[in-house]
Amino acid sequence: MADLKDLRTDSLFNVKGWICIVTGGGTGLGLMTANALAANGAKVYITGRRVEKIKSAEMQDSTSGGSITAISMDVTDKKSIQDFVKTMSEKEKHVNLLVNNAGATSVNYGEKWTPQGNPKEVSERMLSYQDFDDWTSIYKVNVASIYFTSIAFLPLLCAARDNGYPEAGNIINVSSISGITKESQNGQFSYNASKAATISLTEQLAVELKNPGLEVRVNTIAPGYFPSEMTPIGKHSSEQKQYFRENWGIPFGRSGDPKDYAQAVFSLAVNQYCSGSTLIVDGGYLLARP
Repeated sequence: MADLKDLRTDSLFNVKGWICIVTGGGTGLGLMTANALAANGAKVYITGRRVEKIKSAEMQDSTSGGSITAISMDVTDKKSIQDFVKTMSEKEKHVNLLVNNAGATSVNYGEKWTPQGNPKEVSERMLSYQDFDDWTSIYKVNVASIYFTSIAFLPLLCAARDNGYPEAGNIINVSSISGITKESQNGQFSYNASKAATISLTEQLAVELKNPGLEVRVNTIAPGYFPSEMTPIGKHSSEQKQYFRENWGIPFGRSGDPKDYAQAVFSLAVNQYCSGSTLIVDGGYLLARP
């Protein structure tokens, strides 16, 4: 039997002193993740291409001892990733958690569109809606960058065992309910397909990186609607339940908040018996789908 003190929340979700990396950590879900980790004593490094944006997120929490430090990196550039790994190797001996959060979309949210009516008109509309470059650019950020960043950090992740931790560092990839739902959500085919690919890549990495000598856990969070630059929920407050039910299809009638998301991150980050999983945090959105 476990000692009762080991079952207390401060022990179960202890990340104090952890070295963490959050890509795309200057805004939205990435910033929520970084703040939650730092608030609990982790040393967090966030990356992004917009230096002024990530620099504004830097902080030092005198209460927990946690911090957020910004370092520029382009997740779509292999050399930039390798240079960042080199910088991290000079600063830290290991990494406990890598959160591949950086993402992109070209979707115009709020468009009320569905393919119906004259076949010729539907075909022309769907052909003109996006080009090949729109698809490949989204995959570059939402899928390929996860692969290259994860693999580049393998030595530092595995080094956690050499620095007093019972397991190697683990990886959390950020997908979306859009990668699970069977509808296009008003025509965002390329984005939804890329987020489904994120989940597939996570499962493949979880299988391949479980082998002796590595034993790196890899999991996915599939969030629903949280306020971010990619999901402009706007001025509507969480109290306006009818708005969220009718316009966003969320039965619980609100968007997610930082506390909801932080709880999801911690549940995957610290559970040493969890790998290859997809944790859905969507306020009932998928439950309302046909």
